[in-house]
Amino acid sequence: MSNKSAKQNKQTDNRADKLKLYSIGSVVILIGIIVLVNILFDGIFGKSLSFDFSDYGQNTISQPTQDFIDSLPADAHIRIVGLFNRPDNVSGTPYQYIIPLLDDYVKKSDGKITVEYVDLTENPGIITQLDPSNTYDLASNIDNFVIEYNGRLKIIAPIDCYSFDEDRYYSTGVYYITGNNTEYIFTNNMNMLTSNYLCKAYIVSGLKEDGSFYITQILNSMSIDVEELPSSDNFTIPEDCNLLILNGPNADISEKMYVAMSDYLKNGGKIFVAVNFNLKNVTERFERLNLLLNEMNVNIDPALINENDPGYQRSGYTIDHTVTATDSFVEYASVPYIHATYSRSISVYNNPNSGATAVPVLKTSNNATLTEFDNSGNALENSTDTTNQYYVGMFAFGQGYNAAKVFVYGTTNLTSDEYISGYGMNDVNVEFFRSSIRELTSSMSTADINVATKNVDNFSLNSTKVSTSSSTLIMVIFMIFIPVILVGAAVIVYAKRKNL
Repeated sequence: MSNKSAKQNKQTDNRADKLKLYSIGSVVILIGIIVLVNILFDGIFGKSLSFDFSDYGQNTISQPTQDFIDSLPADAHIRIVGLFNRPDNVSGTPYQYIIPLLDDYVKKSDGKITVEYVDLTENPGIITQLDPSNTYDLASNIDNFVIEYNGRLKIIAPIDCYSFDEDRYYSTGVYYITGNNTEYIFTNNMNMLTSNYLCKAYIVSGLKEDGSFYITQILNSMSIDVEELPSSDNFTIPEDCNLLILNGPNADISEKMYVAMSDYLKNGGKIFVAVNFNLKNVTERFERLNLLLNEMNVNIDPALINENDPGYQRSGYTIDHTVTATDSFVEYASVPYIHATYSRSISVYNNPNSGATAVPVLKTSNNATLTEFDNSGNALENSTDTTNQYYVGMFAFGQGYNAAKVFVYGTTNLTSDEYISGYGMNDVNVEFFRSSIRELTSSMSTADINVATKNVDNFSLNSTKVSTSSSTLIMVIFMIFIPVILVGAAVIVYAKRKNL
């Protein structure tokens, strides 16, 4: 080989080595630039360059929520705990509209909101940590969310985050979602906790009633403070009373109580009454209590309901039966069938006050009768009423802003310690009670944040809708796929030129 050829080969090898170094260096520099740009963009433009490709922005908080978060003190810490293990794939579960949105709360809160998931079976100590006095009965709220702020709690069930097509549910047994209220529910509950929202309920005592231990827990879980209000000669209703409850009275109210309660209603008061029919009150006509309720066009009848339709009876007993919610109240519980025992009839007052409207809530079949009894529990002669449909619950409301509202139930199965201890805090009757209380206290939200309901086109929970898969795809394209293409192009260029 000539010296000239050797010299040319040496120059070619040197050139190839330089090209190799240039190519490797370019790749290293390119990767460094990509990493640096990703870090800078995420740190500086992270929020503005985050994309939600779900229907109607299901996974993204709206501006009213962002404004609320921004208004919180820098040291605020709202803790959201899911009482379950986070699913690996939320699609097709009740959480598919909730968990991705909660992730966005965390991302955009600058540390003010945290979310964690704790299975009670794996870490039962979370109950004592969140609720040392066991006021909220968290053990009965498995699979729900708890919002905690400065020792105050709100419990949110996934089903509370949606509105449903009730007709399709009752015809098919499947929940068809018509609206996603997740953001509204979580934002407003956080707002209530951080703004020290408090609703005050007083439970009247001293009327030969049984206890109210369980409904006190239920009310506390709804951020309602509860106190006992004993009947007395000096009975007055405190100015901070937002809700007055008479739970299973077996004796009538006094004249003094009637006057105080009547004034309370005239000023937009909210009253919940639950009575039943038993040997303690078999001859009680509740004359003064009825005088009060008559002002709202409702009356407690002195008779026991006998359900004669076998399809409504429970275990064949006429006094232990099912009543159904009327059309306006079917959404008050997951199913519209309420267990009623020893029920009194509740009727529309026959001399109505034009300033109030009374509507039925719970109804019997068309084959029920009413019977009156003496002190010994014996049916009075000729006391059985005509076979008909009767009502076990009535709702009445007045006119104008902050109008008076009253729920009256002829069964204590919604509220009694005996019933709730036997059937549990998540029984359908308890659901119905909670919904009734929500109706009575709905005007108490002093700083309601106007978060729009997100539409849901598909009307069902399935795996083809709302997920983060689209966002993940975009991330893969820009952070992995494009860089790999560029690196591959550099390798190809080097391979093509190294032998030149």
